[in-house]
Amino acid sequence: SPYEVSPIRRLEVSVNQQTKGLTVESIAIPLSLTLELQPEGADIGSLERAVSAGLADVARQLWAELISTLERSLVVGRGHVGCGGIVKANGRAARRIVTLAGEVGLSRRRYRCGACGAEIVPLDELLGLAPRAQHTLGVRERALWLVTELSYAKAARTLDELRAIGVSHGQVHGWVQEEGARIEAGVAARTEALLGAHPERTSSGAMPGDVWVSADGTMVNDRHSGTHMEVKLGLVFTGTERTGKDRHRLLDRHLVGATGSWTTFAERFTAACAAMGVYEAERILFVSDGAAAIRWIRERSFPEAIELLDWYHLTEQLRFGIGRQHEAVLSTALGAAGPGDVEALLAMLRSHARALEHDDPDQALRCRGVIGYVENNRRGIANYRIVPLASSGPMEKGVDITICRRFKTRGMSWFRRGVSHLLHLKLLRLNGTWDRYWAERLSAALRPWPSTA
Repeated sequence: SPYEVSPIRRLEVSVNQQTKGLTVESIAIPLSLTLELQPEGADIGSLERAVSAGLADVARQLWAELISTLERSLVVGRGHVGCGGIVKANGRAARRIVTLAGEVGLSRRRYRCGACGAEIVPLDELLGLAPRAQHTLGVRERALWLVTELSYAKAARTLDELRAIGVSHGQVHGWVQEEGARIEAGVAARTEALLGAHPERTSSGAMPGDVWVSADGTMVNDRHSGTHMEVKLGLVFTGTERTGKDRHRLLDRHLVGATGSWTTFAERFTAACAAMGVYEAERILFVSDGAAAIRWIRERSFPEAIELLDWYHLTEQLRFGIGRQHEAVLSTALGAAGPGDVEALLAMLRSHARALEHDDPDQALRCRGVIGYVENNRRGIANYRIVPLASSGPMEKGVDITICRRFKTRGMSWFRRGVSHLLHLKLLRLNGTWDRYWAERLSAALRPWPSTA
């Protein structure tokens, strides 16, 4: 049988904000809560369900009373701001909005201008409700948080299952486009401010000690062309700390991504590094896999950095060029590469290529290709004397958690714009700036309180 707890302690919503001389001191809303309990007894699980249902009911009551109280506070002028015509009441219009507390039905007063026929809904203007918007900014934020990890359809289903909030995957897709475009515009503006015709070279302060910098790219299925597009990613961090027996965490990690050209990516990566104070660090250690595009970024954007070739990629290249059947030669080559003796390594590879000419010309050709790879990356190998056996493992991990896990699962294909927009949201989370971004969005949406009628 039901046990009624009514009324609960009076719930007061107090607002202390003054705008243009108008002050809303407080709104006192009495609410009642009814809990349905099982007649045969209760346990913590049944009580939790009852309390959750009761709180949802209280939230709906609070929304309804709060909206009604705000609307009664609105003062509607007789003259239309647009044309100066007389404004007259025109009944009420129903509307639904979906909040984090569930769906809320609104019945708003409606007015019409007798001169131009324009319809005016003061409550919508007060709350900043767009004509066809159904979901609050809080619901949008929760949905976009989920979609950075899950597919659009799974994100919508999860939101409905966990919070009983109905959102279609198409709506989530539209929100990704809108927020992604907003973030993209901000990134482009900051890049232009730092690298444009009138640069503003201010940073957040020099990063302490050594700063590690890396860049890489990976292919994603391109739905438009039916082939692939390359997504670029840059990584900055200042060191690592141990978090478990075999686990470490990067310190001051920051990721920068782009789907455009390498030139566009280089500009954005440079601007981000300048804003963080990377160029004022004591040393910049640039680790790469030796690819030509990455070397170009290092030469263009980090000319003073200590260039380091990833040890794993060098080992694999030597194994490919020397041949897996020549383990003794490979061991000698690695012995020369380890301390950064580039000349000894090149001499050994040239000798090995000549020895393969007669018996295995194909392997000799591969060996000469590796000689070119070593020549192009001689600076990165020689610097093993400064930083032994440098690794691009953090960069590879960054590519995995940022791109591979969300954009490269089985059966996925993307349009370039879709990857770009969702990548911006993913980077907000990984860089720890998600809460700050949405706090700014909520702050920008604030409206002045109405005067008391």
